[in-house]
Amino acid sequence: MDYRYETKNEARDFHKQRKAFIILNKKIEFLPEGSSMSHFEYCQTKGITKEEFNKITRGYYLDGKVVFYKDNFIYDDELINEALSYLNEISRRIIQTEFDIYFGQLPNENFALDYYYGKYIDGKISKSAMKRS
Repeated sequence: MDYRYETKNEARDFHKQRKAFIILNKKIEFLPEGSSMSHFEYCQTKGITKEEFNKITRGYYLDGKVVFYKDNFIYDDELINEALSYLNEISRRIIQTEFDIYFGQLPNENFALDYYYGKYIDGKISKSAMKRS
């Protein structure tokens, strides 16, 4: 199963709990709160192709964590730089002044979070001393 485009029913509850967003045309858009839609389903409503979708930075906030990724739940330096520039706006929109920052997820490991970047606290980013693998 390609999790980018197909959503299992058991993932719907997870989708309802998170505050999901995409970064499109240098603007952040949040999916409707409580929606069970995946990022791809949301992007389909906007007429976005699979090819365009795979290039879009997307993510979510849940349980004190903001997670960013693109394509098949991966990240690179370009995505990290883009994502960091949206943290203040995300903080305002989710009404949280402190959260952990992660990049990437591991679909083959039950979507474990991949790279812990650090913390966002009151408008400041505190990068972790841990090196990414």
